[in-house]
Amino acid sequence: MKEEKKKRGLGEVKGEGLEQNSKEELGEKLRSSASSKAKESSEEEPKEQKEKILPDPSIEKMDRQEAMEYFGLPAWASKEDLDDKFWKLGKTYTAQKDEQKLADISLAYSIASGERDRKAEEKKEEAEAKHYLGKTKKQWKDFFHYEGWKFIVAIAVIIGGWAFINYYFLAPRVDVRMASIGHFSQDVTIMEYYLKDNLGCKNPEVRDADVVSGNSEDEEVDEYGVQKATNLMAVHPDILVFDMPTVPVYVNSGDLYILDDVYENMKATWSKEDLARIEPYYYSKARFYEEFLDDMPETYQDAMEPLKEEDYVEHIYGFIIRDKIDQASLGYKLLWKNPGIERIIIFGVGAGSSDINKAIERMTKILEDIDVLRAEYLEDHPYAESED
Repeated sequence: MKEEKKKRGLGEVKGEGLEQNSKEELGEKLRSSASSKAKESSEEEPKEQKEKILPDPSIEKMDRQEAMEYFGLPAWASKEDLDDKFWKLGKTYTAQKDEQKLADISLAYSIASGERDRKAEEKKEEAEAKHYLGKTKKQWKDFFHYEGWKFIVAIAVIIGGWAFINYYFLAPRVDVRMASIGHFSQDVTIMEYYLKDNLGCKNPEVRDADVVSGNSEDEEVDEYGVQKATNLMAVHPDILVFDMPTVPVYVNSGDLYILDDVYENMKATWSKEDLARIEPYYYSKARFYEEFLDDMPETYQDAMEPLKEEDYVEHIYGFIIRDKIDQASLGYKLLWKNPGIERIIIFGVGAGSSDINKAIERMTKILEDIDVLRAEYLEDHPYAESED
């Protein structure tokens, strides 16, 4: 008889194995059986509300040792033993559809496994812990662990929104952009102060890029110089300053405004002393082809447009400043080591300026005030002329 029961029990276990239910899964099913049974009953008879099955009140009063004894286990039994016993009883009561016993063993299991005491301890700690804005430190930690990304997104949106509002509505707009591109260093503060104090600019943007055009042998090259220059030109500066090797590239690309009429006006209105400080810089597209086309890669040469009649006419694209102290008074120091490079700087107007007339007015005023800037520079550098 016993052998028959063993075989039957083994068959039952094998049958359950085919259904691929683990002990843990069954335990979860048992703990939620009361609610699931009630749901099934409500689906079959939606009009009848079945009362929730409550466990025996005497089980609630048990401690862990008594709960282990309820399962017929000693106090030192392992959790695996407890899980095994709970699983077997659960199978039995599920088969018998004894919801009361299922509720009882679920409560007893929570006591024997320590789950009830753990939850009670957590509630006690939570009640005794300090609360910040209605939550404990642990609750805030859990909250940010699962919901923190929402705060990061919100903060990013706030910062982005503030930057947008500040740039377009609050911060003073850039009223003049001055870009200097060539193999020189520039003290941008000189031009910034001049534009503010003498031309009434509230927010001038004065930036430079150290670019070595042509033969860079023995020269200290800024590896980011070309990238900086590209960024400067992308915002369409009003005033442009170049050295001699760099300026032809920008004339050919159409970045400099033709200043023929401006020079005629200078000759009519300026003093001889002021005119003597500058020279017109003449250039043409044909001259660029003559000087640089043979040194270009063939693919670039093939892409060059054929010259037209007007491309041979030279125009004024800027004004040359040769004097070293005049250059320094404007904030520039040429860095060329090659003695064959002509040490000059050239002021011009950006063809992409949003206000060409204003840009011309400001550039000409800078050039006209070189004598004033030179005097201020010599006050701070009294030996500059003797060193020159």
